[in-house]
Amino acid sequence: MSYPMKLIPATVEAVWGGNRLKDGKWNKKAVGANIAESWELSCHEKGESIVVNGEYSSRKLSGVIAENPDFLGDKGKEFSFFPILVKLIDSKSNLSIQVHPSDEYALKTEGEYGKTEMWYIVDAKKGGGVYCGFKEPIAKSQLEKALKEGNITDYLNFIEVKKGDCLFIPSGTVHAICGGILLCEVQQNSSITYRLYDYDRTDSDGNKRQLHIDKALDVTDTSKTVKVNENSIIKDANTVELASCKYFVASELTCEDEYTFDVASDSFVSMTVVDGNGAIMAGGNCLSLDLGDTVFLPAGLGKTTVYGNLKAICAKV
Repeated sequence: MSYPMKLIPATVEAVWGGNRLKDGKWNKKAVGANIAESWELSCHEKGESIVVNGEYSSRKLSGVIAENPDFLGDKGKEFSFFPILVKLIDSKSNLSIQVHPSDEYALKTEGEYGKTEMWYIVDAKKGGGVYCGFKEPIAKSQLEKALKEGNITDYLNFIEVKKGDCLFIPSGTVHAICGGILLCEVQQNSSITYRLYDYDRTDSDGNKRQLHIDKALDVTDTSKTVKVNENSIIKDANTVELASCKYFVASELTCEDEYTFDVASDSFVSMTVVDGNGAIMAGGNCLSLDLGDTVFLPAGLGKTTVYGNLKAICAKV
């Protein structure tokens, strides 16, 4: 049976995580002291989404899809794994300076796929921003020297961001979310991260987190610079395509009263509400949509109508 499925996310605690997602209007359930990441749409073994309504209630999304592969759609079935992971990320302080490998390197080295991602800024403190790429091309030897001397941030491209901004971050791009940012991330279904620098922080046991300098230097694109909203395309009055690559297509959907679209047979669609509230109706089923809710819409669901006043980040393949 095909119908809109509301999901319960897995949540992750981290030394840099904040409390916005577990307190107040977002109301996510924490498993630790904070919620650094809420894995909204996930079939990853390290944190899986759970369906909360209808026939598949209380089931892992991965199990539902295994029983119903057509829910992926024609494009989704081309992947040997569920292709994407959607997160909400709340940074109270800076994340580590990091980089993700390409598929080729990750499969050879880690036995897992690499990671290309997109960030949509849900909220940002004044002056807050992210590191993405370098101010100018840098030699690997110079980068290695900067890491040893602890001044890598002098060479990184800092981008001040505001609510509604978007950045597309291909694998190989050095990056970090800085403190005071709440964002929605659409990424390849991978958890491989190579840390270059972590501000000499320690965990609750007094241990510094592991760095991965050699692997990071192997995969870093030292010429890469990223610009805000450089891939955004207005598709219609309600939809802006934020990023498109072979792994995912991410869009911002804006509903003011009512908006109808079609979930075709080529791909599933996920929706994560990042502002406002409303409802969604498809296949004779109606679900409320509150801030932070994520729904999985199986491929071929057909006519789907969103009601209310809200913004959502949509992802498909």
